[in-house]
Amino acid sequence: MNQDYPELQQFLAGYFNQDWVDDHKSADDVIDFFISDVSANTVLKVQSELDRLITTQKTEQELQDYLFNDIGCYYYYLNNWEDSRTWLRHIASTLESSKAQNKK
Repeated sequence: MNQDYPELQQFLAGYFNQDWVDDHKSADDVIDFFISDVSANTVLKVQSELDRLITTQKTEQELQDYLFNDIGCYYYYLNNWEDSRTWLRHIASTLESSKAQNKK
């Protein structure tokens, strides 16, 4: 288990596992499923850990190594996103939007 970002690891390794393409049409579907599958508190924790990771001083290569090797994410986001931070910001934005929708 990743000590620095345990909830983020659970999300990325658990939901973007090696079989995610068998269960979901797109990466956004995975994110939406995660939001519907966990508590609002877990979403907040993942969002907080995402925010911390985005603001680290890691280089792009360090972020890629971290996400793929240390965290265990099996989604190769670089096919759809220009870099790690852009993709991570997209996730954070999606999580934030889900909070706003749940308040309605």
